[in-house]
Amino acid sequence: MKHQWNTGRHYDLHGQRIVAEITDDRKAIKFSDLSRHINGSIPLGMWAQTEKYAIETLVMTNYDFGNYSPSNTTLEWKE
Repeated sequence: MKHQWNTGRHYDLHGQRIVAEITDDRKAIKFSDLSRHINGSIPLGMWAQTEKYAIETLVMTNYDFGNYSPSNTTLEWKE
């Protein structure tokens, strides 16, 4: 399941667009900050909620504190 949102931070013309997706095996969340060209992965462990607010909060908290692994996967924003 893919989620996308704009944080409203002013990193480029579009603000800060984030796309996140839970991996098929539900062991991680891959994310892309399209405004800053940063891709990462956050391990889920036993935690695997799919509610939009929970995913956004988990991704942004880990991203802001640098608690993620780099990823080569860039997720796409869909209008």
